[in-house]
Order: sequence, then C-alpha cells, then structure tokens
Amino acid sequence: MTHRCGSIAIVGRPNVGKSTLLNRFLGEKIAIVSPKPETTRDRLLGVLTLERAQILFIDTPGIYRGPKTLLAKHQVKEWAAALKEADGVVLMTEARAGWTEEDRQIVRLLPRGKTVFLAINKVDRVEKERLLPQIEEASRAHPFKEVFPISAMKGDNAIHLLEALIGCLPEGPALYPADQVTDKPARSLAQEIVREKALLFTHDEVPHAVAVLIEEWRAGQASQRSAVLAPQATYVRATLYVERESQKGIIIGKEGGLLKRIGQAARQEMEKLTNGPVFLDLWVKVAENWRKDPKWLKRFGYG
Repeated sequence: MTHRCGSIAIVGRPNVGKSTLLNRFLGEKIAIVSPKPETTRDRLLGVLTLERAQILFIDTPGIYRGPKTLLAKHQVKEWAAALKEADGVVLMTEARAGWTEEDRQIVRLLPRGKTVFLAINKVDRVEKERLLPQIEEASRAHPFKEVFPISAMKGDNAIHLLEALIGCLPEGPALYPADQVTDKPARSLAQEIVREKALLFTHDEVPHAVAVLIEEWRAGQASQRSAVLAPQATYVRATLYVERESQKGIIIGKEGGLLKRIGQAARQEMEKLTNGPVFLDLWVKVAENWRKDPKWLKRFGYG
C-alpha cells in the first residue's frame, strides 16, 4: 500500500475556525480556540498519523489587519512561511459572512502552483441556498482543487475533506512517531491554555495585549508556595503580561475574581494535558507596549 506524508497549511482570515478544524482532524485539542479574532499568533504543527498517511497540519495566524506592530509583522511572516513549505493548502472561509474582500486578498497572496482546497465553514448555521453563490464567486477568484462545505465544530463533511487532502500529499514515510500529535512541549501548550482562558474572560482591547510565560514547571516537587506535591502532580507558575496598568486591573478583577476564574479554567484543562493534579500559580505584570518591543517579543517566543 502506498504511504503518503506531507504538510497542509490551514489559512484564512481571523475567526473562521482554523484551529477548530485542526483539533477536529486530530481528535484532540492542541490549538486554543476563542471567539476573539487573532487568537492564533504562531504556526502550530498538528500531526495526524493514519495507516496509509501522515499529515502534518500547519495552523496559521489569521491575516492580521490591525495596528502595524512587530507582533503583527511576526504573524504575517509565520503565515507566509507556512504557505511556502506546505504541500497543499486549505483556505477556510465562513458561510455566514460569504465570500469577503479579505478572502479575495488572501487568494491573491496564495503561491502559484500550490494545490488549494476551499473549506466553507459553519454551514450548519446558514440556509443551503446561500452556499451556491459563495462557491461560484470563490471559484471565479481562484481555481480551487475542490470545494467543501463543512462544520469544523460538528464534523460535517470533514472526513471527505480529509480524504482529498491525503490524495494531494507526496509519497513518503512518516516523519514523526505514531503517538506524537504536535512538536510543541507540554509547557508551551500550557502557556497557550492560560492565554486562551484570558481571551475568553476579557473584552475590548485586553485580549490582544495579553502574553503568557510559564516561569516555573516542576513535576512532583515542592514549590515555594505549596506543600510537598504528590509524585504525579505538577506545579506551574505562570505570568500574564499586559501592556498597561489599567489592563492589569481588568485581568485581576474585583478582589482577584477574574484571575481566579482564569486560573480555575486553565488548571482543569492542564490536568488533562498532564494526566494528573496541577497546582497553578498565576501572576499579572505589565510590559509596556510589548507588541512593539523586539526584546519582549523574543522573550515571549514571537521574535
């Protein structure tokens, strides 16, 4: 039996469901998800190993249209690099919005010669009559290999998209062990989990100003602020950085209530990641205008 192995970049404008689709394909959550645009800041590799193929999915940041910060430039760079290295591309759009000007702009940025599939997401939320005009308009803009109306959340038609993606991969052996689903260590995934919960519980300008660092990660050891841990337990000390003092107050909340909610939600998800108890110690600090500061960006892993 022929074995295929290659990479597929998942691209599209912000908040169309790229990370949700990645998690759907993998059968587990490695990419954070929130209703806020620009949730994904870095390329994220998801490895799906099947009997006849290994697909290396590259989740990308949405094309950023906000302030021209160094973080925004980093996101555009990550997007372009993913497109360049991928064997195939899934362009995701959102059925309720239709074929937008942003989608047209993204199509113009796609490299020539790449196999590109169009996935129209959230089709379960619109009338079927609205889909055909979108497909026709999109097909006039780009010669897509195939078009798939899907629901990344519910899984509708996702298996048919997956089969088509396998068919465009080059022949070759698997590059990762069968039980590996990402190249990110647990510490990096935990860092994103904390940021996801901060995104979910905050509003306005705060979500885009949040960065997270895991300052300490110790398994089965005593920490400075907790009793001796059980052998299977993990102590995690994380700092949420914001750009202004006013944002720090919002993150902490009245009498620390919001920070506690963020911590409780993050800890519960981390315990699934580590398969054991987690003692999560959260702090909030200010790093003024970090999105424009190359030193802070590098420290946060965006440099």
